[in-house]
Amino acid sequence: MIADTVIEVKARQKLGSNEARRCRRAGAIPVNVYGRKRPSFHGLVDRKAFAAFVRKGVSRATVFNISLPEEGLVPVIIREVQTHPVRGSIEHLDFLRVAMDEPVKTAVPLRLQGEPLGVKQGAVLQRGVRTLTVKCLTAQLPKEIVVDIADLKIGGRIYAQDVKLPEGVQLLSPPTQLIVSLVGTRASAEAVAAAAGEAPKKGKK
Repeated sequence: MIADTVIEVKARQKLGSNEARRCRRAGAIPVNVYGRKRPSFHGLVDRKAFAAFVRKGVSRATVFNISLPEEGLVPVIIREVQTHPVRGSIEHLDFLRVAMDEPVKTAVPLRLQGEPLGVKQGAVLQRGVRTLTVKCLTAQLPKEIVVDIADLKIGGRIYAQDVKLPEGVQLLSPPTQLIVSLVGTRASAEAVAAAAGEAPKKGKK
């Protein structure tokens, strides 16, 4: 699904690091637009307008339209984001042109859903990767992939190959990439033993 917001990209008259810094000080973000066998376009987007767009929950899997001076409305996804190492502000963006009826490869964010059974027993939830790389038609690209972890028990793990993907979406990430695991603790072991009606085993002091 394509986002409603249209991001205007103005032409960048001069290139180079000094000019890029000047544009950033003026409230703009330098961008490159490429793909679909068309020439790359060097432009600028308004920092405040793009920040408001990002606050709506935009990810690298979000398809949205940009407005280019000579091409008009062009559907794109975010291919790369460069941020300042200290401030964390966006320094540069790469947009990839896409067609809704053609396949695209990109990373889609993962969203964990539910409270694992093992966590209720005292286990510790550990995250692995937070995105999966997939391939599908642009029109079928999900904004996020939901991973149900409610039934995960102590010692349980979920790998990329275990995730149910939407129809038409192909997994490109390694199947054995770890997404989440539940690590047991002494407290969780005692909770399991108590639930089973057993006396917890005491370790040596």
